[in-house]
Amino acid sequence: MKKSFAVLGLGRFGLKLVEELSNHNVDIIATDIIEENVVKASEFISNAFICDSTNEVALKELGVGNVDHAIIAFGSNMQNSILTTIILKEMGVPKITVRVDDEFFVPVMKKLGATDIVSPQKIAGIRLANKIVSDTFVDYFNINSEFSVAEISIEDDIKPLNIQDLNPRNNFEVNLLLIERGNVVFSPKGADSVLPKDRIFVFGTTNKIAKFTHFVNSQKQ
Repeated sequence: MKKSFAVLGLGRFGLKLVEELSNHNVDIIATDIIEENVVKASEFISNAFICDSTNEVALKELGVGNVDHAIIAFGSNMQNSILTTIILKEMGVPKITVRVDDEFFVPVMKKLGATDIVSPQKIAGIRLANKIVSDTFVDYFNINSEFSVAEISIEDDIKPLNIQDLNPRNNFEVNLLLIERGNVVFSPKGADSVLPKDRIFVFGTTNKIAKFTHFVNSQKQ
């Protein structure tokens, strides 16, 4: 089943987030009170609407209450951020990421129901999109327009996978850079294996990394 996201606020940060999410197989709802921003988002997705995020009735009509993850992408109006967070929480949205430009408000937003806080100065929209689109992407580091390094969480019920047999470079066009196992981090060799609960660092394009990750975490015992 496809994941669903709502991006509320379509400034530069929110628009970049929508653009990057649109490259994945997910459902996206995007809203802003400024028509020009909504028009820009419409270049990437079909469900972009003019809407005040503090209008609970309007959000429900658009289906925002049914998404898996809502991102409040505007940061300049903390009053609206607070009200929107409260509304999303009451609507039962399971994951709520809030952009906060002033660190003072971080504990406040967490108490109100934000499950994650993001500062544009610390994380770009493209990085956040790739992090939230996959449950197993722990973090994501964009190298350039094409290549990235992703930190991947390996599920606890996979079978051990020998790296030589897995052959990430030839079979998936990615490079397995590091394995973190407990408190130990090492560069893997062909005789090593990917084990349950490992964290691995993979270099490649976003799509290739995603395919490799899906394959590894689908190999159940």
